[in-house]
Amino acid sequence: MSDSEVLIVGAGPAGLATAWALERAGVRPRIVERADRVCSSWYGHYESLRLNSPRRWSSLPGAVMERRLGQWVRRDDFIEYVTRYARRLRTEVELGVEVGRVDRDGDGWRVESSSGPLHASNVVVATGLNASAYTPRWPGRDSFAGELLHATEYRNAEPFRGRDVLVVGIGASGMDISVDLARNGAGRVRVAVRNPPVIFRRTPAIAPMVLLMKYVGTSARLTDALTLLQHRLTWGDLERHGIPAPTEGLATAMAKRTHAGTIDAGLVSAVKKGAIEIVSAVEGFDGPDVVLRDGRIAPDAVIAATGQRPGLGALVGHLPVVGADGRPCVHGGAAAAAAPGLHFIGYRIPPGQLPDMRFDARAIARAVRGRRARGALKPASGGDDGLRAVPRQGCRTPAA
Repeated sequence: MSDSEVLIVGAGPAGLATAWALERAGVRPRIVERADRVCSSWYGHYESLRLNSPRRWSSLPGAVMERRLGQWVRRDDFIEYVTRYARRLRTEVELGVEVGRVDRDGDGWRVESSSGPLHASNVVVATGLNASAYTPRWPGRDSFAGELLHATEYRNAEPFRGRDVLVVGIGASGMDISVDLARNGAGRVRVAVRNPPVIFRRTPAIAPMVLLMKYVGTSARLTDALTLLQHRLTWGDLERHGIPAPTEGLATAMAKRTHAGTIDAGLVSAVKKGAIEIVSAVEGFDGPDVVLRDGRIAPDAVIAATGQRPGLGALVGHLPVVGADGRPCVHGGAAAAAAPGLHFIGYRIPPGQLPDMRFDARAIARAVRGRRARGALKPASGGDDGLRAVPRQGCRTPAA
């Protein structure tokens, strides 16, 4: 017998948005969170972070963020907003509950946890796309004489005043951190680029444009062409300033990597002014030197803005629900054929992660309500995803 109809694992924006949608659908979920507060992972982001999607598009369902927060909401304001959002729910979040393996249990699910086994007819996994930091195993990494840290360890520029800093990666975090360093006293800032992304200008139209390209049936070829064209029309020839031109459009790059496009936070201007230098990809380390594809440099510190991983292996890695890239095969209201009632939210590749949650939370609520009506005898349909679901390498197609 199930302890609850729906168990939500994670009390970040994705989990809380799902709880709101379920409550409105007449379903009272149970929410567990391993940390001692909601939205816990956001406290670990750098202080200068602003949302890359506009305020209205980043708002969780049922609560538009206040106009006073501005178009591009600051990290601390977003945390406060999510905390207030949690208080508005009828469901109380159970804090300090560490969740382990998820297994089938009859028509429902058994979830191991620090408070004992939990049973639910449906489980929603919302532990986050960026659960664990990823740093490449560069040759000679342990020999580096300088300071090496991951972007998740960066808070502000104060410890790097007057120092020579290399930021590895030009995704959202790499771009933000390098600009923050250049503006706040770092002696020298360089950015190593391996896969040059499509760069978008930060405008209110960015989220609607990208979402339309992703989910309204635009072909990959057309999406690639449009995004490469906008990059060229927006920025002109950046190669003369050292910024390589992207060789792949958004659709092709997103099929290979988690970060394929990024929104300019001032990096282009800083590069043109000489405040930030672009260098080639990092190949390894050798004592005080960082070995680049075309030479060597000797920075005081290296900040690896090389991404994060969902870390779903221990939780659901034994089930046929995770692809080769570590992300769920299906999202939102869809469920894998072998895992009816098991849903994932918050794991879609950016851009558009917060806007995606608005659709996916409601889609999960519809799927749960549909399962209830069917007596939980059939898996939820992949057609109830709320957004277009495309099977990826290593993934089985959703239940039909």
